[in-house]
Amino acid sequence: MSSENIGKISKLLESYEPGRIISSEKLIFSRAMEQDVYNVTSPFLVSGKEYLLGRVETRGDERNTKAIFFQKKENLWEADIRMPIFSLQDPFIFPFKNEIIVGGVEVVQKKARKFLSYRNAFYAGKDVFYLSKLGNGPWGMKGIRFKDLPNEKIGVFTRLQGDGGGRGKIGFAIINSLDELKPRLMSQTVAIQGIFAEGEWGGVNEIHKLKNGKWGVLAHVARYAKGKIRHYYPISFLFDYEKREISKVKILTRREDLPEDEAKKPDLFYVVYPGGIVRKDDGTAVLYVGVGDSKAYAVAMKDPFLEYED
Repeated sequence: MSSENIGKISKLLESYEPGRIISSEKLIFSRAMEQDVYNVTSPFLVSGKEYLLGRVETRGDERNTKAIFFQKKENLWEADIRMPIFSLQDPFIFPFKNEIIVGGVEVVQKKARKFLSYRNAFYAGKDVFYLSKLGNGPWGMKGIRFKDLPNEKIGVFTRLQGDGGGRGKIGFAIINSLDELKPRLMSQTVAIQGIFAEGEWGGVNEIHKLKNGKWGVLAHVARYAKGKIRHYYPISFLFDYEKREISKVKILTRREDLPEDEAKKPDLFYVVYPGGIVRKDDGTAVLYVGVGDSKAYAVAMKDPFLEYED
């Protein structure tokens, strides 16, 4: 049997709990000039107003993708042209110590290569209006995220490629400062075992500090099905950064459990890409996902991190 039919994802689907999902809502965007908006972040506050970042692009042309700030206006999200615009795909935003980190995937068409080249880019600052370039990841690597540790050091997730990484395996390293966040170091991180089978790939999207001191991680896993159809699944897992071990991996939602909608291309219909999750005090959470590389949804569910804190 080929690796596309067996492996970690198949085992995770066996224990998948569709009853975890409470409801789902398609996000509506305005002032997007009839472009696709997807792979959004979870909402955050800027000067007391609710925003999210979304990937905006003309269908069929990802070379001119933008990451744009959308402000919540009643039942829709409106592009705010007063805010910075980044030439990035799959944006992310998170607090780091006393600053804000904004990043995404930088895409370049290099003359000597037929395919697009990509890497993570990071910006840092006291607020979103005053961000400066922090640095870049290695070419060919997405899924770089980091968080401060109690001992003043920094834990860094990477997405290893090639030998030992295939299409993308999650790596981890602990560094002393952001000065060490260099492409060479990120390429040499050690792969975490126990997430992927052969032929599967994925990366980290968001890190949450838990009450017990460990990390609850939002990530994604992916594989090809027959006909080269991509299947992406949002997952969560518990991460012990001291032991560098993961546990309690689970799939959070599937394309089949979300409303029917169009995809950018037929082979992308089953892509569900997590951008962020908001935990609530009532034991629920809202997961923000891009679907089919064309739309965005907010999925209310039981908080997947609660059991990690027990």
